Amino acid sequence: MTLLVEAPVGRHFAQFHRHGNDLSDAVHTFLDAGLRRDQSVLIIAAPEQMDEYLDGLTRSKFHVKALTNSGQLGVVDAVRLLKECTPNGLPVWARFLGALVPMLTRLQPFGGGTRVYSQLSGLLWQDGNVDAAIRVEEMWNTLAASIPFSLYCCYSMDTHSEQSYAGPLEEVGRAHSEILGTPDDERFGVALDRASKDIFGISLTQMAGVTRQDGARPFPSGQRTMLWVMRNLPTSTSQLAERARHYYLQQNGSQHPRP
Repeated sequence: MTLLVEAPVGRHFAQFHRHGNDLSDAVHTFLDAGLRRDQSVLIIAAPEQMDEYLDGLTRSKFHVKALTNSGQLGVVDAVRLLKECTPNGLPVWARFLGALVPMLTRLQPFGGGTRVYSQLSGLLWQDGNVDAAIRVEEMWNTLAASIPFSLYCCYSMDTHSEQSYAGPLEEVGRAHSEILGTPDDERFGVALDRASKDIFGISLTQMAGVTRQDGARPFPSGQRTMLWVMRNLPTSTSQLAERARHYYLQQNGSQHPRP
């Protein structure tokens, strides 16, 4: 959670969440910390999530309307912005630049910097448009070379399912300075090691290369392990994930937060 609070300028990080309330809590931590540090904040989210985030700020005693009127807080409809910037399914740099530069420029005078929460790539990924999602992340990196800000992106994804690792997840990792872990990731990593000992006689974290593969380096340990298995032991991935899910549920109970 430290990076969510500190969010140094120039850092572009992401997080994968299995449950909606975990995601909302993390986003709130990021937004709340920025406003309390007198930083400017830009929220790019779908309308339903936007209402949830703004309600959370209100419960934390922020005056959302006053912050918006002053220009310290900016809010952008991510669905509308995607329609504007991806006319043919892929993002257009000129449109991306034309939409975001004025917003970020207006926020620059406030406090010690600017932090941005963006749901753009997460929405594209959720819709199956993974190429566009990765391209948007790369565009953010290009934009950050000329305008200073920190950027937090979230993806809704079942990181316990082998199907989530079939796509170009490592490309997402390469587009970020780091992928933040969650307590859920840590618990599943423990379950993966236990399952690996059952199936292979050794924990995956002890196998050569699991923690050193370049493409997976930004990922938390459990996700890094699943990526390694998909690449090196593809026929065992399903069995490993199924057994790890069993141990995870056994250790943590069958109750889950709301989706």
